Amino acid sequence: MERLKAITGELIGLFVDDVSFAAAIILWLGLIWLFSLHAFRSSEWSGIVFFGGLGLILLESTVRRSRH
Repeated sequence: MERLKAITGELIGLFVDDVSFAAAIILWLGLIWLFSLHAFRSSEWSGIVFFGGLGLILLESTVRRSRH
């Protein structure tokens, strides 16, 4: 079982370097999708908010990585 966990971890590591960064992007994508169905009637605003949120996630990840 430990070997299977190690293999799975290595496979995920091939595609995802920072798990919290990837999780934040996926969470943000889901939130924007939910809000765009209900709150944002104009697709222009959902795109602007989506882009701004991704920028903030990237900025936070960059700051966090630069401290290490």
